Amino acid sequence: MHKSLLTIFSLFLCLTGCKGGENTPTPTPDPVESLHKADTTVVYECNERLFAKQNAFRAIEAYLPALQEMQVNVLWLMPIHPRGTVKTVNSPYCVKDYYAIDPAFGTLADLQSLVSECHKRGIRVILDWVANHTAWDNQWYLDHPEWYTTPVDDEKNWNDVVPLNYTKSAVCTAMQDAMLYWVREADIDGFRCDYAHGVPTAFWQTAIAAIRDIKPSAIMLAETHKVSYFDAGFDWLYSWDYLSGIQSLYQKQKATSTLYTISSKEMSSTPAGKCRLRYTTTHDASSENAPATFYTSPEGQLSAACLTFFLEGVPMIYSSQEIGNMDKINFFNYNILSFADNATRRAYTALLKAYTATAEARYGALTDYSTDHVAMFSRSQGSKEILVIVNTTNAAQEITLPMRWQRNKYTNALTGEQLYSPKSQSLQPYEYIIYSK
Repeated sequence: MHKSLLTIFSLFLCLTGCKGGENTPTPTPDPVESLHKADTTVVYECNERLFAKQNAFRAIEAYLPALQEMQVNVLWLMPIHPRGTVKTVNSPYCVKDYYAIDPAFGTLADLQSLVSECHKRGIRVILDWVANHTAWDNQWYLDHPEWYTTPVDDEKNWNDVVPLNYTKSAVCTAMQDAMLYWVREADIDGFRCDYAHGVPTAFWQTAIAAIRDIKPSAIMLAETHKVSYFDAGFDWLYSWDYLSGIQSLYQKQKATSTLYTISSKEMSSTPAGKCRLRYTTTHDASSENAPATFYTSPEGQLSAACLTFFLEGVPMIYSSQEIGNMDKINFFNYNILSFADNATRRAYTALLKAYTATAEARYGALTDYSTDHVAMFSRSQGSKEILVIVNTTNAAQEITLPMRWQRNKYTNALTGEQLYSPKSQSLQPYEYIIYSK
């Protein structure tokens, strides 16, 4: 993030408030301020079908200590609703009832418990929201077929869903009311909005204003690359171009300068007070290709994550990457994994602790010292400085440190060790180092 984001973003994420009707639960204070300053937000995309076939919310709640240790402070739950059964392909993005919870995940009380425990730990919860279309057996379609329209070109392959018609005011009202229900009843902190650019910005402007009337600090994430959706009130947009860039860097060994160009272009189109979500995989990406296709190993993906998190943007982890899963995951189905502690999760924990601990330095401008295959850049702000060095290859590399960084006393931000930096740095395959002062 740029320095100019600090004041705006800190105030935005630290506001408090929740008001509503008589069924509104007791408002919870916004999470601990120190976890939500600019450049310390960490998002965890949670695929419930990786945790348990029954009572998934309880399984996720039991995992919260590990998420907190990893510095996660925004939990994104993939769609919680029952899936349609007509023309089904088993997609969680085929919503049968916006007011219901998939029974395999638990009950409303279970969700409320999960949200409450998250808030106690300084973690906000956002729901995945599918506003563009519904299942064919959604009651809305059965009762109001006039609320729907024929698919446009980029929707014609989605045979399991039928698109809503947002020229109908009744559709706008019904969808907004459904979103507000979860803010009021479950104390939800915002939404990740699926295929956001399939829905007119006018709807989002009105709905986001209504959500923030109840919860001023609500987080709104749009799955889109269209910057006009920032004007609709969204805080974060996706970084699709960056994802393609980091995958190409690690798979095809393109020069690091190519990734920097992509990153700079995305960020230059991002207004002050807004940001981009940055990641090395998502539920879509892991469903289309095994992470090993691009990153080879957990160590390779860790290397890519270090570069991604420290370059710019809001970092996001997709559930399964922190335990080193490198296999393809079809998110339409259950793929129960063991989320027991392991070396990969400990490495992500150390990386994200270094990320949050170096926030002040990361407000500064980036100075690039990279070679084609070793990303190296510094940031400084006042007396705070960091130097990030990342080997993007599966081969040993060596790089000469910038003159001013040679043989000075620094801290290894990943280990806490005090040391003198060398003149040249040897790097093992996919190794990354962060010096801080």
